[in-house]
Amino acid sequence: MSPGPGLGASEVAAHQLARIHSAMIEAVAENGYENLKVRDVVRRAGVSTRAFYELFDGKEDCFIHTYDLIVRRTTRRMIAAQTSEHDWRARCRLIFDEFARQLEQDPEAAELTLVEAYKGGQACLERARQAERTFEGMLSDCLARSPNGVVVPPLIVEGVVAGIVGMSRRHLLSRKEGDPLDSRIELIDWALSYVDSAALELGELDRRSVWRDTTLEPSPNGDFARQATGDRALILNATADLAAQNGYAFLTVERMRAASHVSRGRFQAHFNDVEHCYIAALQQRMSEALARAARAQIAARTWSGGVYRTIAAHCECLAGDPFLARAFLEGDLPPGNAGSRSRERLVKAVADQLREGIPRSSRPTQLAQEASAHAVWSLLHHYLLRERLSRSGISATLTYFLLVPAIGPQAALAAIRSEQ
Repeated sequence: MSPGPGLGASEVAAHQLARIHSAMIEAVAENGYENLKVRDVVRRAGVSTRAFYELFDGKEDCFIHTYDLIVRRTTRRMIAAQTSEHDWRARCRLIFDEFARQLEQDPEAAELTLVEAYKGGQACLERARQAERTFEGMLSDCLARSPNGVVVPPLIVEGVVAGIVGMSRRHLLSRKEGDPLDSRIELIDWALSYVDSAALELGELDRRSVWRDTTLEPSPNGDFARQATGDRALILNATADLAAQNGYAFLTVERMRAASHVSRGRFQAHFNDVEHCYIAALQQRMSEALARAARAQIAARTWSGGVYRTIAAHCECLAGDPFLARAFLEGDLPPGNAGSRSRERLVKAVADQLREGIPRSSRPTQLAQEASAHAVWSLLHHYLLRERLSRSGISATLTYFLLVPAIGPQAALAAIRSEQ
């Protein structure tokens, strides 16, 4: 565009930039980040391709700049919404109210930041994590102003933010009347239920081990399925080892056969292809993990202690099984519906095992259960995947997130202590 009467080149460039950002939000809302093309943005913005590339290196660069613009705008509004409020609980509510308001007023921008950013490359994921840390910082600042001087551990703040963001993402994906995000008061009450001096003990409890009942432990030589002989067991174990080291994309029938020392005919007698074998290996390992967690749960003194033992057992399985961790937490699964369904079944199996351990009379609301689940999976992903669990476990903290909505902070810590 040539500068019009009274418009300088810098003003024209600013108008172009604003139109490109708006076009990016609209194009992502319509096509998603993965299917987005630069020509879609250029056409919507009414600028030339040359003008686009004078401002951005490409699709990802433009997306990240648009993401940053949305986050800066939302952050400013969230800060301004609670600046004049002195009560710490009211400040927290005002922050969340403004966050929810932005979701409702501009759902397309919210979808870009809360949904599509997690589908982009590493740079997009890093931006998303930075935004979460900004939210965590605002929440920590509010909690620090509580009259009793309660200091909330960073892991708890991170989990609370993950729960809120997870429920918000769910709201954007469903867009249904009566979605849990409409229950703003209930969600913020869920978040504030974790603010208690008891939480300060979690760091120490995370460093302790669960007391063992050796009669319920698996044999010293490992799980039965991994000791089993026969072609099927050999192929499954070889497939799991190859995938743990190199990922699903590395697998071929020839490599799986070579690793398990079986002929093509012997392989085909059990499995149709790579995907069929991989999913079978994953189901076997998950069955082992669920069985081990069930044995741990039996040894607990109370149902709440059983939740802790179940969580601890699953954390140990994930920490000790790179194949299971890679599939479960990184999503290293076959592309398409088969892989997605497999992961959904795995997550549901663990969630059902935990939920069934809680008496119906003590179960929290559906919203609280879902928000707590988002917190737990997020912390597992961030800390177990980065091998932090090998230095300091987080089983007590994860259990705290699941038990507090049901029995409160003090009782949750007492249940954890009783099993150590």
